[in-house]
Amino acid sequence: MKLTIDQKLDIREVLQDLDQYRPRRRGWHWRTRLAEHRLGPFVYRDAASELANSVPLPSAHAFADIDPQCACVITTEIASGRFEDDLRRMRMAAWHGADHIMVIRTTGQSHIDGLIEGTPEGIGGIPVTRKQLRATRKALDAIEDEVGRPINFHSYVSGLAGPEMAVLFAEEGVNGAHQDPQYNVLYRDVNIHRSFVDAAEAKRVLSDAGLLQLDGAHNANATAKQAWKVTPELFVQHAINTAFSRAVGMPAGQIALSTVPPTAPPAPKLRLDLPYAVALRELFDGYRFRAQQNTRYIEADTREATVTHVLDTLLSRLTSADVQSTITPDEGRNIPWHYNNIAGVETARQTFMGLDGLDELIELKRDGPLGMQARELKERAVLFLEEILENGGYYAAVNAGQFVDSGYFPERKGDGIVRAPNAGDGAETVVARSAGYGAPVCSHFGNNIFARTSDKPCADYGGCTLCDPGKIRYIDELDPHDNVDARLAVPLAERDAGLLRPEVEQHGDGIVCVTLFVPAQPHAAEAAALAMAKRMGLDSPEVISRHVMHPAEGSVFEVKGVLDVAIPSADLSIAAREEPLSDAEIEAWVRPRHIGLVAATVGEDEHSVGLREILDIKHGGIERYGFQCHYLGTSVELERLLDVAVQTGSQAILISTIITHGDVHMRNMRGLSKLVKERGLRERLVLIAGGTQVNHELASECGLDAGFGRGSTGRDVASVIVRTLQSKQAMNDG
Repeated sequence: MKLTIDQKLDIREVLQDLDQYRPRRRGWHWRTRLAEHRLGPFVYRDAASELANSVPLPSAHAFADIDPQCACVITTEIASGRFEDDLRRMRMAAWHGADHIMVIRTTGQSHIDGLIEGTPEGIGGIPVTRKQLRATRKALDAIEDEVGRPINFHSYVSGLAGPEMAVLFAEEGVNGAHQDPQYNVLYRDVNIHRSFVDAAEAKRVLSDAGLLQLDGAHNANATAKQAWKVTPELFVQHAINTAFSRAVGMPAGQIALSTVPPTAPPAPKLRLDLPYAVALRELFDGYRFRAQQNTRYIEADTREATVTHVLDTLLSRLTSADVQSTITPDEGRNIPWHYNNIAGVETARQTFMGLDGLDELIELKRDGPLGMQARELKERAVLFLEEILENGGYYAAVNAGQFVDSGYFPERKGDGIVRAPNAGDGAETVVARSAGYGAPVCSHFGNNIFARTSDKPCADYGGCTLCDPGKIRYIDELDPHDNVDARLAVPLAERDAGLLRPEVEQHGDGIVCVTLFVPAQPHAAEAAALAMAKRMGLDSPEVISRHVMHPAEGSVFEVKGVLDVAIPSADLSIAAREEPLSDAEIEAWVRPRHIGLVAATVGEDEHSVGLREILDIKHGGIERYGFQCHYLGTSVELERLLDVAVQTGSQAILISTIITHGDVHMRNMRGLSKLVKERGLRERLVLIAGGTQVNHELASECGLDAGFGRGSTGRDVASVIVRTLQSKQAMNDG
């Protein structure tokens, strides 16, 4: 399977012959840090190799579209609810620099005690089935070829089917997994004994398959009433899972601590979070760290979430992060949308590249409050562990509700999670293993009649599924109605017919988002915003974000709804667009020729901002290429433009015409064309107009060489001037 950059991912091709697909690699892949990496005009200290194909950060156009990649792995978490839609989102994320794809699974699956086969999709996540894993890994094989970097695929080994999930992941080439028995106990109410017994088996399988294991301690931050007070407990949870993993046989390099800064502004974030981050990395030196934003503070304002994300990434740079997880800015309000996955990835990348080499410039002050607070956190964690031992061990501590208690240990609030040792899902289901037990796979923990006397104990029975994939039984979907083929029938038929619908969650869902400011008190304004959305033709409108500007003056709302409109692509009128010249090409041609131009806002128009941005070097305007710009100001008569063009020997005239009442903009453009012809200057001068109602076709109809509207840049204008002058020169030479 091969992807090309100008074609969509073919879901039909992904699904074809899945029963024959085998993952081409196992285990986790780390980026390779490059020392003194030069790219464009810069040298980077914390970079990895660039991608073969990518979308640079938005501001990269100012730096010749360079696209540096940070040294740490970048995560995006996906939860569309349909794996076939996830695949397209994974491709987008990879092009923007993500190489760790985490797929959120359904909550309910934590309570299922076996593998799921042929199951319809869930809501707010996906059940983990062999078909979903195999299709995803197959698509990622092609995606990583397209971008030129290995992509890690990640899911969750939790619940009552942990060992079975671990074997499934090893068989299907999954590269990373969450596995933490405490997560099962505290947050899924799985029986303590069952959880730890299952974890021993699962961890051994993950270890042998080379998966990176993430723990779940960060969930205490998202659950405790006062998250910043559970930081000593977080160290304890990390320690328990890390020690258990090592005892089972997992090497330190495969263990990653999932760490989340516990606060967000308006709390004094850095003063609270930095000592915690420093203490964590000192206590667990030698292990990997996966840093993530704390989702509990994400409400609905994407700007606020992004600012917190930047601050959290700053913490990662001030300390360390092997994996930087990104949180979609809309996670607090709906299923994450395509473009918000990308926004999260770009936020992390932009911050990392902006902070490149920071550790060479600053040093953390350990001999002041930072060092004292970090030491205090570690002391509280050690005391917490000692108390657990004194009171009877981990089971007793959980039974006493000592975990996720929002007291700052040794303070207790009495609001911790209580789990009885003999209760919970899977209670009394652990049975003693008989002396003649034979393990179904060679990666196995505990007593096994097939002893580890050879490299592969399963050789005694002809090989297991981990060693002989041909023994895997592939089961396709069983539901005749809710399956991937049924879900894709309408969207793919519309795609084949060339129909285009808006989407943000799933293929062709029609969801759109509009922003409205309503000048009324909050409740009245919200009701009005919904009514306005309905008048726009949106079905099922819903307010997903509200921000009060002033209780009486008004509020800003984001409203999502369904726009049931399909546009035939064949009916679209798309003008051919010539790509602008590069900055280097423009400057190389302009500077030695001393190209002059005259510019002004014409008629009775006083608007100057747009034209100044096209001209001024401060705004990246065409002055930077060496053009000699003669700016005459606003409300300039057309005759004066021509007079100055003749006096200065200029080769181009640029007019800005914003006012459009009575088609003033058209009269100005036609007037300029007429005057230039009357004076016999048309062959000498390049004529260009710009304005909110101006476009190239309209300007051409009015006799000008080019027209530019909203979103135009100095580079666009300069390219047209250079190409037009080159064409005139070629004609004269001919």
